[in-house]
Amino acid sequence: MDELEHLAGARSVDPPSPETVAVSRAALIQLAGSTCGTPAVRARWTLNLRTRILVPVAATALTVAAGIVVVMNAGGTGAPNIAGSAGSAAPSSKPAGVRAWDSTNAPQLLLVAADQAQRDTAPGTGNHWVSTVEHGSLFPVGPKDNRYAIMTRRTEITWKPLVPGKDFVFVSRWAGAEPASDKDKAAWRADGSPTSWPVDDCDPSRVYTAAPGGPDTGVRIPPDAQPDPGVPHVQISPRARFEPHSRLFEVVGERLTADQIRALPSDPEALRAWLLGVIEKQNLPRGNAVEAGESLFDAVLTLVLGTPITPVVRAAAFRVLAGVPGIRSLGVVTDAKGRTGVAVSVQRNDTVEEQNADSGGPYEVSLLLDPETGTVLGRQDRAVQPADYMSWVPAGAITSYQLVDSFRWTNDEPPAMPLASGWAPRPAC
Repeated sequence: MDELEHLAGARSVDPPSPETVAVSRAALIQLAGSTCGTPAVRARWTLNLRTRILVPVAATALTVAAGIVVVMNAGGTGAPNIAGSAGSAAPSSKPAGVRAWDSTNAPQLLLVAADQAQRDTAPGTGNHWVSTVEHGSLFPVGPKDNRYAIMTRRTEITWKPLVPGKDFVFVSRWAGAEPASDKDKAAWRADGSPTSWPVDDCDPSRVYTAAPGGPDTGVRIPPDAQPDPGVPHVQISPRARFEPHSRLFEVVGERLTADQIRALPSDPEALRAWLLGVIEKQNLPRGNAVEAGESLFDAVLTLVLGTPITPVVRAAAFRVLAGVPGIRSLGVVTDAKGRTGVAVSVQRNDTVEEQNADSGGPYEVSLLLDPETGTVLGRQDRAVQPADYMSWVPAGAITSYQLVDSFRWTNDEPPAMPLASGWAPRPAC
């Protein structure tokens, strides 16, 4: 039985635990259940990898499962252009040793990137694994008769402790917002060219601002922390206390230590077999060959976006992706940070079964990379045929992205942040 047959019989996956949400995407959890606005304004994010990341329309403050709040700052103007641009030709000059590639050929691009990735120097080690990632999210704003979309940006810095006795630290930094397209810019000018936009109607002090800046916000969770019994609204799964979880990395739900990540097989077939075992273990829903390939795509995304894999394992992961059914290239793109690379993607929510579960229409998930260096740039989600609750999004628009600034080991101490709400020091014996 091959991997697609294995996956075809897989069952539905459980949603992520509160800790998973808190650790992996702390600053993107929106305050749910607002009493302001219409039902459409109360759309929510979902962090299940098997479903769309829904675009929330009313984000009052960013709230993690443990009750952490990150408030947006006010004031300022201006922000860099975030729109991606696609082309059909590879850059004209290449570093020595990089073979020619066709920007329309996804498998070839991935194989070229694999060749380059395995030449990298293996990462070292340290007390913390620090990831710095920019997140972008599309939101509708403006008066009811002149709605338009803005892309909001936030930089998230996560300090994951890899040795006992060190704090887990999360830092959020507002990176600005701007109209998402030329059409949105025209509507923005008709709206008086505002430099900030209200998050909802409840509190006018909570706004999205065009300018980046403001104080860093965030939280820390010390190694001796435990769920605070005095905060009854905080629900913590008993199967994962924060101290061990804070030192683990997730690959589609499988939790691994840094040493286990570094020990993953560098042979593509062996890595594929391991990933398929994780996919089966997590009971990911897949009913046909194309959907099964999407599971492998997801697994590789979680592996290359944020874990301390070695260059040879990253190369093997690219080679696994090169064999995924339905993968295609979007050509040369410029990401929101102005970097040039290519985007390889799979389409989602394009079967009857998927659309019965999600009425928002087909969308595309892309891995952004530089084939000439084997560097992972990030991922982005793009609406293909938005419908129903997504109908306000123009076809082809990027609805969210995660762009890698850096991943690194360090022995430096993380910045000081307040203790996370919902956690308390473990009492002394």
